[in-house]
Amino acid sequence: MMRTRTTERKSRWCGAAWLASLLALAPAGISAQENSSLFGSSEKDAAGLIAIIYDLKQTQSMQPSKITAETYPGVVQDFLAKGWDEVVLNKFFRVTRPLYSTQIFIPGMDAGAAPKAYGVDKVMKASCWVIHYKGQVSPPEDGTYRFVAYADDAIAVAVNNKTVCIGARHDMRLEKVWQTNEKKGAKAFNGELIYGEWVTLKKDEPVDLDVLVGERPGGDFCAFLLYQKQGETYQTDKDGHPILPVFQLAPMEIPDKDRGKYPPFSRASETWQQYR
Repeated sequence: MMRTRTTERKSRWCGAAWLASLLALAPAGISAQENSSLFGSSEKDAAGLIAIIYDLKQTQSMQPSKITAETYPGVVQDFLAKGWDEVVLNKFFRVTRPLYSTQIFIPGMDAGAAPKAYGVDKVMKASCWVIHYKGQVSPPEDGTYRFVAYADDAIAVAVNNKTVCIGARHDMRLEKVWQTNEKKGAKAFNGELIYGEWVTLKKDEPVDLDVLVGERPGGDFCAFLLYQKQGETYQTDKDGHPILPVFQLAPMEIPDKDRGKYPPFSRASETWQQYR
């Protein structure tokens, strides 16, 4: 049964959104203005999945939590294995004012860009953080879909609280939670896209969508969420992988510079529908 989150959102994440900015951490080829939109908007009324960042290195009271790069994968595993239970994350430092993101397509960049986007780079270092995106969505038309994703260090996707895709570095050890026997997809920065499970969805019938992205040791970071519709014909790259559309809830410019920093992608003619 699909759970309703409207009340949860109002009670958990109320309050005015604050100004987010990304300044010095944009890599060559991506301007600060372009980079500022990659993690979402600070405007409360903006469209998009609600995105909360957690620092696993700190407790709620901003004391050291003893979570390190070595123990970080265990927290992510625990969160996913317990059905995306936010109790697992809520014991860590959480930025209560969210961003709102219409897409997750973040080319390779310094991992410090995430805390800087939330305005907490002075109190949150660039390692051992996660961002939890959540919302209710439906596809542009009826069909069977699957999400396709990769992130350094990790991205996981759930539909109606069931994990349907994980695209992560091997040292995250998330195959304990979910794995696939399908061959990997197109190259995506320093990894390759992972194909998720097929899910039947209907236009105008919302489902709960959760996405978790995270960075373990600091350094390079990227995150990509695309999708594929069963029976659809797509152009292919030089290696025969389909060039898939980026998951979007509203039309948004996608950076197309520094092509080695992101996978090949297409722009869908219609975006997914968001519900609040």
